[in-house]
Amino acid sequence: MAERPSTSRSRLGSVGLDAGAACVCVLAFWLPLDGRPGPYMSGGLIVLFFGGMLLRSLLPLVAVGVVTVVTITGLALGLAADPFVAVAWTLYPVAVTWGTPRSLSIVKAAAGLVVIAIALFGTADGASGVLRFIMLSLLALAGSWLLGGTTRRAVLEAEHATRAESQAAVAAERLRVVRELHDVVSHSLGTIAVTAGVAARVGADDPGRLRDRLERIEVVSRQALDELRTTLTFVRVGEEGAERRPQPGVGDLLDLAERARGGGVRVSMTVTGVDTVSPSIGLAVYRVVQEGLTNAVRHASGAHCAVTVCGRGGDVLVTVADDGAGPRTPHGEPGYGLVGLRERVELLGGGFAAGPRPGGGFEVRATIPLPEAVAHE
Repeated sequence: MAERPSTSRSRLGSVGLDAGAACVCVLAFWLPLDGRPGPYMSGGLIVLFFGGMLLRSLLPLVAVGVVTVVTITGLALGLAADPFVAVAWTLYPVAVTWGTPRSLSIVKAAAGLVVIAIALFGTADGASGVLRFIMLSLLALAGSWLLGGTTRRAVLEAEHATRAESQAAVAAERLRVVRELHDVVSHSLGTIAVTAGVAARVGADDPGRLRDRLERIEVVSRQALDELRTTLTFVRVGEEGAERRPQPGVGDLLDLAERARGGGVRVSMTVTGVDTVSPSIGLAVYRVVQEGLTNAVRHASGAHCAVTVCGRGGDVLVTVADDGAGPRTPHGEPGYGLVGLRERVELLGGGFAAGPRPGGGFEVRATIPLPEAVAHE
């Protein structure tokens, strides 16, 4: 499988940086060759040194091993004076990959001791050059490990934050699916229950009306199953599968009205100025109207219910008001459907209200801002 161009460029850039660092170390710690024993040995070690440095981005552990062996050999033969700066350079990616919090704590303590030792002995009269060399080497190695370990920790924290965001998105999507399921099941089962109750009262005395009620139950049941399949398909195979059947919107409001009429509610509907709203706003409008009509079918059978959907001044105003006198929720508390609707509308930046009307009946009202209006605020 071919590598991406960006990955290849990044790798070439890293190799080039390693080559530059190798040149600096050779110039600073290995040259000149004149006057040093074994010029051929020194040249061979320099070649191996370059090879190890160039392996830093590809095989960091091998690079550390090669550069360490070459540096120690050069120091032992008197061919180099590198205080393990090159080893520290190759150690950094190893620390990025394998540096643990415990090792970081140990290295921090060791680095602190080395700094204190340099402060105490590095400027003292007659301080040993060997001791100073050892302390500088330890400081270079510890600094490389600390920098790599700190980078590793930052990367892990960023990955953790990304996973947390992903998990939060999954939880939000699951909540959305639960709301969709509630809306579908609540509305459909409510309509089926009312229609079945009417059919039971009609009995065999009016076969035509009984058949009509049973056919309506069949239609509502099939529609509910279709919506459930759409929602569950989204969970199983993602958005691509869910798009096989679009989510309901403002174009489906007339079907809601027909279902409610079948449940014994006289529905009048006015829809203006919402032909071009986005699918998310159209779905929210649909769910508000659906919940209002479902409440009317359940609690105000035989009443009149007026549905108004109007796009005006950057907002979509949705009102579902009936004149029924039946009780709605126990102790005046909002039902789960109304709570879910409030959350849905507020997530879109809108406002939601539901409650008894002063002259009797019940009203559900929502104001949903259009995206253009939100962007200009």
